[in-house]
Amino acid sequence: MTESPSLNFDSLAPLGWDRTLEAAFTNLGLELGRPARVSRVDRGRCTVLGPEPLRAESLHQLIATGDWVVVGPGPLPGDREVVAAVLPRRTAFVRERSGAESTAQVIAANVDRVFLLCGLDLELNSARLERYLALAWQSGAIPVVVLTKADTRAGDEVVEAVARARSIALGVDVLVVSAATGRGVQELAASQLAPGRTVAVLGPSGVGKSSLVNALAGRELMPTGETRRDGKGRHITTHGQLLVVPGWGVLLDTPGMRSLGLWDAAEGLSQTFVEIEERADKCRFSDCRHVSEPGCAVLAAIGAGTLGAERLESWRKLQRELDLLAARQGDQLLRQEAQRRWKALSREARRNPR
Repeated sequence: MTESPSLNFDSLAPLGWDRTLEAAFTNLGLELGRPARVSRVDRGRCTVLGPEPLRAESLHQLIATGDWVVVGPGPLPGDREVVAAVLPRRTAFVRERSGAESTAQVIAANVDRVFLLCGLDLELNSARLERYLALAWQSGAIPVVVLTKADTRAGDEVVEAVARARSIALGVDVLVVSAATGRGVQELAASQLAPGRTVAVLGPSGVGKSSLVNALAGRELMPTGETRRDGKGRHITTHGQLLVVPGWGVLLDTPGMRSLGLWDAAEGLSQTFVEIEERADKCRFSDCRHVSEPGCAVLAAIGAGTLGAERLESWRKLQRELDLLAARQGDQLLRQEAQRRWKALSREARRNPR
């Protein structure tokens, strides 16, 4: 790679830096500052990694863990450095933020693969896995299902869980690990990690995200805690954290999420339920909802026993959620437009009082 005399792009390669990022940075203008990668986001500040880690102000930029940013000097001598710009994202894992209005929240940015963790100490939650898969496919990253806590199940139970996960995560690698015993950890690392590759670790609280990160790194990088007696996880990790593991690449540990609302996930939903989408292409009507329409190839497959009715019901549930989201977003846009018109009329009235 070419580089500015004051910048060493090669030192950024272990963080995932590539020629595309270099071109985007160069187009912005080298005078803005130097590139770095966001490893942690706090209120108004963030930690960035480059030749050396530092804290920077980020009040005027919407950033997420994993973002590539340009860091420059503050407005006054002695001020903390600031995030001057955000480079375009290659991928982004986005969910709907909880609240009265529909807004997006980026959980992880510029991720190559997403480990979707399911703990074998509990029954596999197929609805949750389908939801994670839809958002993972939508992000642009490659999803990988990782069944953790294999030490809590007998061998035949593990085999059944793998088969169940594969029936849900069609075409996705399903791997089994135990951070406690080390089972499958090296195999997971060898097959999925690579220098310069970024892997996000996602799942609900208590599923073993931080324990797996520590096992992959071979040392204690993230704090861990015991699962509660009721089987629910404890919120040990409260923020996203980007970690560089020499020789293995970059790991992005995420906090456990109680809710995971879909956001602009139509393509991800299609990829998650690819067997339904393939049959839907053969329906008589292009807008078939697969309820009672004549010539519905999806319902015909269920009747023939080649497609499970529970998969169609799961698809319907997530599709309804996307439809409701679109309706809320439409209502929100109408409200915003009404507010803009009201403000314009108010300004006009003040300028021209009767």
